[in-house]
Amino acid sequence: MSTYDMEETGMTERQALLDFPGAEALQAAGRVEPPSAPALARALAAVEGAVREDAGRAPLQDARKDSVVTPFRKRRRVIAVLAAAAVAAGVVVTSANMGGAPSGTQHGAQAQSAAGFLNNVAEVAATRSTGSGKYWKTHFKTIDVYTTRSMEVSYVVAGKTVRKGQDPGWRLGSKVLDWNALDHLTTNPTPLLREIEHTTKASADGTEDPGTLGFVQASTMLANAPASPALRSGLFKALAQLKGVSVVGTVKDSAGRSGTELAFQGGVGVTKVIIDPKTSTLLELIEPWRSEKDEHQAIYLSAGLTDKIG
Repeated sequence: MSTYDMEETGMTERQALLDFPGAEALQAAGRVEPPSAPALARALAAVEGAVREDAGRAPLQDARKDSVVTPFRKRRRVIAVLAAAAVAAGVVVTSANMGGAPSGTQHGAQAQSAAGFLNNVAEVAATRSTGSGKYWKTHFKTIDVYTTRSMEVSYVVAGKTVRKGQDPGWRLGSKVLDWNALDHLTTNPTPLLREIEHTTKASADGTEDPGTLGFVQASTMLANAPASPALRSGLFKALAQLKGVSVVGTVKDSAGRSGTELAFQGGVGVTKVIIDPKTSTLLELIEPWRSEKDEHQAIYLSAGLTDKIG
């Protein structure tokens, strides 16, 4: 930016560079996971369109303004389009990129939207295979749980079966779903979101609220249910539309694994989940019970299909 521009606008170079619609959203968005190819293509198309439009309507100016002011103002409009496209695509910059002080966030991660993160994870989930096997195994720190299609459950500790039983299934809203029912559950995010939002079963003393229960049910299904890649993707997309979800940042779970922590603000406190964005695996779930001081914690070391117990 020239001295002439600074004199005319009264702004510093950095202030002028960030003086466009969408600048605040762009800086606030922080660093996110890489965007999908379609999102990146849409962003590029928007920028190229703005450049072509400005190139075709350049106004006549006097020599001084034509060489300095007009190009900067044209760049300002193109940058504005780039900002809007970047935020939409998940490609963002921080104030540090613009010469300002870095904006630190909790746990050392840059801020991003929960919706953007969850939609990106949904794309990953859609590509992940569940494998094959007659048992669904969920591996916890001290116990392994094996479930058959007929919902017979075996609990194994240190390689020894300590108990067997019958599992009613996984709850989502008004539905209780066994393994076979999961295969027929809709994968459309809209009706899945309705189930999550309209969870009506709450504790008699009011220490749990429907919103928290819906979020916990969806998270539990993502963590330890034999859901298809399409269903897991749909659940992530439904959570992306759920109000009250925010990104905390990059953390280590109780097993030392790295993931992104999300928080849901419910009526009885904050429910937290940690997700590995590279695999779409839900690593840990921490939910308030009677209060935030009385929490339930589940650490999912692994979950998947297997052909044998032990």
